[in-house]
Amino acid sequence: MKLYYYRGNNFGDKLNPVIWDALIPELVDEDDSTLLVGMGTLINSRVPAEPRKLVFGSGVGYNKAAQVDDKWKFYCVRGPLTAAALGLDKQVAITDPALLLTRVVNQPVAPTGEVVFMPHHSSMLNADWAPFCAKAGITFLDPEADMHEVLTKIRGAKLVIAEAMHAAIVADAYRVPWIPVQCYEHILGFKWEDWCQSMSVPYRPQTLPSVWDIDKTLGPRDRLAANVKRGLRGVGIWKGDWTPPPPAKNVRQVEDAVVGALSRLAASGESYLTDERVQSVALERLLAQIDQLKRDYAVVAA
Repeated sequence: MKLYYYRGNNFGDKLNPVIWDALIPELVDEDDSTLLVGMGTLINSRVPAEPRKLVFGSGVGYNKAAQVDDKWKFYCVRGPLTAAALGLDKQVAITDPALLLTRVVNQPVAPTGEVVFMPHHSSMLNADWAPFCAKAGITFLDPEADMHEVLTKIRGAKLVIAEAMHAAIVADAYRVPWIPVQCYEHILGFKWEDWCQSMSVPYRPQTLPSVWDIDKTLGPRDRLAANVKRGLRGVGIWKGDWTPPPPAKNVRQVEDAVVGALSRLAASGESYLTDERVQSVALERLLAQIDQLKRDYAVVAA
């Protein structure tokens, strides 16, 4: 079977081959007649229609809903919201399979005592958050950096501030407290709620000011167009079907507020950590479904 996951350069998605290649190496290959729909918000209309699809821990939330038929088999999904959305038995809702990482990467890591912050990978397009972290005295984690280095940083930290959900999931798996934050409107609360409910913890994100510095990524023509559009909107010349310009740069205006908010969270923010018993049960249920997948595939292969 072929592993199906989002192939972007993003921390959470890059955990897929690490987990599945280690736990089921005998099953994963390039045979795309069967897809293992792994970790991520993947259950949608973008999944190829023809292959058989084996879902292990994925969730719903992005894009158009998938047309679930007899080519779909669900070993488990991310949480109860996904199960309800798909009309599945609630027992199928276990948790995000990133928890399995603890069975794959378990060599000791020296505690650093750092507070770290990881934005959502899409937030990286809007502004550079590293200088804000530096001024707040915390460590910035680039979700597009080397996955193993980022994982080591999370495991050694004393606190993880996470806009990227899998930064929180991995921190929780390794018993590092975490604080959820939301910096932009593109953060999908549904998937956070889905995972948090699976682990019996609340989702109460702290809101940070949105930082905008998109113009630096634009070419001269697009930058000029953006400035013209902003000017037209400013004097009331605008049509509803026009594509709006990106928000104007506001780094200096929000710097003190962002640095202050990060500093306060690092010092005394309300952090979360799953109850060990809840985590243990979820891990055992995931491992049981791994065993079931192996048994089922052996039957099919025979």
